[in-house]
Amino acid sequence: MKTNKIFFSIFLILFFIGCNSSEHITNVEDNKKETAKFKVASYNIRCDVTSDILSGNAWEIRKKPLVELIVNCNFDIVGIQEPYQNQLDDLQDMLINYNYISAPYATKSFLAIYYKKDLFDVLDKGMFWLSETPDVPSIGWDADELRIVHWAKFKHKESKKEFYFFNTHFYWRYQTARKNSGPLTARKINDIAGNVPVIFVGDLNSRPSTTQIDRLKVDLNDTFDITETPRVGPDKTNLPGGVFVGPLSGRIDYIFVSKDIRVFDFTVHEDKYGEDNRYPSDHLPLSSNIEI
Repeated sequence: MKTNKIFFSIFLILFFIGCNSSEHITNVEDNKKETAKFKVASYNIRCDVTSDILSGNAWEIRKKPLVELIVNCNFDIVGIQEPYQNQLDDLQDMLINYNYISAPYATKSFLAIYYKKDLFDVLDKGMFWLSETPDVPSIGWDADELRIVHWAKFKHKESKKEFYFFNTHFYWRYQTARKNSGPLTARKINDIAGNVPVIFVGDLNSRPSTTQIDRLKVDLNDTFDITETPRVGPDKTNLPGGVFVGPLSGRIDYIFVSKDIRVFDFTVHEDKYGEDNRYPSDHLPLSSNIEI
């Protein structure tokens, strides 16, 4: 009788140890999925214009090295600025692991978000106009063409984490439109995203010292500033329009994130191609590995 009690006691001990071990393993697995880690990027790829054909920088020549850059740098989700429809079609054909969504602006250009289809689902999407009336199609302030912010709500498939991705190309020629685009964008991002994590990328045609960038940094972090490891590549991100070789002129391209997002690194990619060492665009892409 005493022996049976001993065996029964041992059984209970092993049973509870097993249950607790299983619970611990489950918790470990759950913890692995509590965060979403991926690489976000921004890239103005330059529109397809006749002047680039004449200068030896035709889209047909530079599209292959441009796609190779995106693939080799392993961008998981990237905001693209300035392409025409034929460029979107080419990118979709060549970026076989990606899907994209897009919205038109200016005359023939688009904003597009390319994302790895095995990593993300699109839950919602929309846009607003950079103007005094952002909820209706409209040209703002002193601009002479439509400018927008295009957005999508995504779910990271593995972790189930949801986030908003905003992409834009601020107006370039006159100051008032740029100056007002920053505060408007900050307000609309807050209205749309609420407390959900935010990534905001784009060609903002604005240097870091401007008031529009200062306003965005009230609510968002510039990944350039908060990277946990040293920045890689030049600080400057663009050349003069239609120039694909030579010295860079300034930092006007950005990746912002909400303050609940961790930023591991920041890179401006200098990949070149051909005997002349040309860039695939008149902007350099930038990327950050982040954690939600």
